[in-house]
Amino acid sequence: MPALALIPSDGPSEQQLAEIEAGVRAGVVADYLAAVRTGDLLGQLNAEYIAARIDESTPDGPRLADELADLSQPAAA
Repeated sequence: MPALALIPSDGPSEQQLAEIEAGVRAGVVADYLAAVRTGDLLGQLNAEYIAARIDESTPDGPRLADELADLSQPAAA
């Protein structure tokens, strides 16, 4: 996803919004995983905070905080 996207004057389409949201969510997950991998507690907490804000703004969507919590659980044998 490019850092800058041109949005028509009548607003973004639902497809554009979905792509933007998916890109933001993927970025938060990537930041979280990088922070966990490097032991960066502040980075991990920041990703969790951003996930909580995203969840607040999209109460009907999938919970990003739950996705991050699932990533920190060891795989079941």
